[in-house]
Amino acid sequence: MMAALGNVLSFISLQLSPIVPSIPLGPINFSLALDLSHLATFAAALVGGPVVGGLTGLVGGFVAAFQFGFSQGNIITGIALPLGKAMTGVVAGIIFQRINGDGWKTPLVTVVSYIPEAIFTAVIFVYLYPIFYGLPTTVALIIALQIIVKAFVEMLLIGAVLKYISENKGFQAYTRSLSS
Repeated sequence: MMAALGNVLSFISLQLSPIVPSIPLGPINFSLALDLSHLATFAAALVGGPVVGGLTGLVGGFVAAFQFGFSQGNIITGIALPLGKAMTGVVAGIIFQRINGDGWKTPLVTVVSYIPEAIFTAVIFVYLYPIFYGLPTTVALIIALQIIVKAFVEMLLIGAVLKYISENKGFQAYTRSLSS
């Protein structure tokens, strides 16, 4: 259910907030938009731990994989994007379990949890794009930096929203009922 929510959040946010429209770069296209699918990933990781967070990130990344990957000729991004989102979900689940629901740390957890995905994204663009698509390394690095900076801003925004949601009495009652 959370993965479906992730895909819905992704679809809505991608449609409503394009930052850079589709730009052709040889055999591929590049675009940039706000993607809030990780809100579902982090909520699932908070409640269900690393396995649930990872699976939610993986499946919840399908809309973004289509939008930024397959539909624009970026097969590598289409495959890698859900894997990166899964990494974030796993790391978030591990950290959330270790901090035991210390709510004020939630925005910090979202940012720190994204670091492995950021490194993965940089590697994909800087090393694989020049090899497979002939994209100059400098251009690939600029694109990767834009994606990573945008994503860290998203993580802060998502962390603030998740902090608010997780402090909600109704959400707390619901999550307690899941563990009973």
